[in-house]
Amino acid sequence: MNLSIEEVAAISQQSAAGIEETAASSEQASSSMEEVAKSSNELAILAEQLNELMQQFKL
Repeated sequence: MNLSIEEVAAISQQSAAGIEETAASSEQASSSMEEVAKSSNELAILAEQLNELMQQFKL
């Protein structure tokens, strides 16, 4: 295996691009999870409010 400097540099650049893409995907996934958590908390608040309103209709 005798790789030239250009080939090693190309492989390194491809690896760096792959790492950057993975980091961007991880950041996007983290952002999505934060949004899901926020929505979940909002839904829990709405459910509690609905539960309180439903208490008014119990006999």
